[in-house]
Amino acid sequence: MAFVIAWIAIGSVAAAALIVAAAYLYSKRMLRPPHHRAPVAVFPDQFRLPHQNTVFTSEDGITLRGWFIPADNSPKTIILLHGWGNNRGDALAATHFLHEAGFNLLYFDFRCCGESGGAVSTVGYLETRDMEAALEYLKTRKPECAQAVGVYGMSMGAAVAVYAAARHDIIKCVALEAAFDSYEKAAGRYAWTHLRIPYYPFVPPALMFARMKLGTDPEKFSPQYHIRAVSPRPVLFIHGSHDALVPLKDAKALFEKAGQPKEFWTVAGASHAKCAETGGAEYRKRLTDFFTANLKG
Repeated sequence: MAFVIAWIAIGSVAAAALIVAAAYLYSKRMLRPPHHRAPVAVFPDQFRLPHQNTVFTSEDGITLRGWFIPADNSPKTIILLHGWGNNRGDALAATHFLHEAGFNLLYFDFRCCGESGGAVSTVGYLETRDMEAALEYLKTRKPECAQAVGVYGMSMGAAVAVYAAARHDIIKCVALEAAFDSYEKAAGRYAWTHLRIPYYPFVPPALMFARMKLGTDPEKFSPQYHIRAVSPRPVLFIHGSHDALVPLKDAKALFEKAGQPKEFWTVAGASHAKCAETGGAEYRKRLTDFFTANLKG
């Protein structure tokens, strides 16, 4: 009997050690985008867009690189925010058509993505500092283009867009694509859909390690806690019916928390962050109409 108990104890310790090790490795994955920093592969020249290379710095010293795409004498600017593990080229590919409607477009790489500096990504927490730097760049270096400012955000970018809009009245409207409601839920879904790691018992300790690394709880920056404060400015939700990373029900739960005016469009057949590809002409029309109606120069 003692022999059996000893082996059970050894097995339990080994299993616990395995869970802790796997959770620690996943916490590192959460703080670094996949694909080993995918290079920027889509550029304004491909769409014959005039552009200026931009460089600005976050409050904690991270160098951020992007593009400012000017429209002739337009006071209306849209800031476009990419998702986790992507870069400004991905956002450009999905939204470049907005320039044709007379909007200036500001794209930049979040920290640890594309050509920007930094070694840690937080799916929204530290990226709010990058957004603050982008707003400061627009207000101080392009004031004539900041009379009417809108924001488009995809996935992680949507979370940053909500947090920024809740705090800055300069932002007049927000379009959110593939928006998650909770950082913790998104981390759990990513663990399962991409790595087949179940939420229990692995994700809670992984989140604990992430909080220890960051010195704060990134869940506090989740859209569900800030979406209400965006009202009365308009919010457009765009979500794919086949989004496995952020289920449609989670996006609709966030929509229910938002104040008026708001609109929800489900893109039939679209997976996570693929609404532009699937929605086609209707996607372009809805996004253009939303910003045209709500950004008055």
